[in-house]
Amino acid sequence: MDYIYFKGPSEDMSDLVDIKTTCSICGKIDNCFELDYALTNEFNQNEKEGKVGCYACLREGKFGFWHDTEFGMLDENGLSKVYNHNMDNPPAIPQDLLKEMLRTPRIVTWNQELWLTHCNDFMIYKGTWEQKDFYSNSQNGNGRKLFLEMTNEDLLHLWDESLDEEQEKLVEWHATYYVFQCRQCNILRGNWDCD
Repeated sequence: MDYIYFKGPSEDMSDLVDIKTTCSICGKIDNCFELDYALTNEFNQNEKEGKVGCYACLREGKFGFWHDTEFGMLDENGLSKVYNHNMDNPPAIPQDLLKEMLRTPRIVTWNQELWLTHCNDFMIYKGTWEQKDFYSNSQNGNGRKLFLEMTNEDLLHLWDESLDEEQEKLVEWHATYYVFQCRQCNILRGNWDCD
């Protein structure tokens, strides 16, 4: 399965069925997603429970996924402001990119996903990072500095609040950190949530 906006591990895909199964739309046996919360005209809301759709049907647009993004909530009607973190006036996003995002699996999160954006585009989801990943991916071994560069101001407190007294290097925290990369400039950004 290849996606423009999802380059993380398949186990991070929300609603992905563990084994190949028969698609409820086309009847082929393939990797499938549960359709309970998917966007589709193939089944009405009451019929979707227990149904699955394969990768090929997803790529053909027979079903898709809503996404909460920094631009806005994306569904079959386009982008709309639903939450405070959604932009009041998002940039004009080309229809082909909106369509591509609808055909991108959602991310498994503790709460609701927030898909990050940059350079007037949706970012590529890369996976989750632990503290050690910040240290190993920083240019000078300064994991805290990289975390601060990647994280929105209102979430910066996670790093320092997770340090025990007298601890200089962060070893663990209680959150899951989701990493995104810009398709245009390659900048890394991330956000986190926890149970």
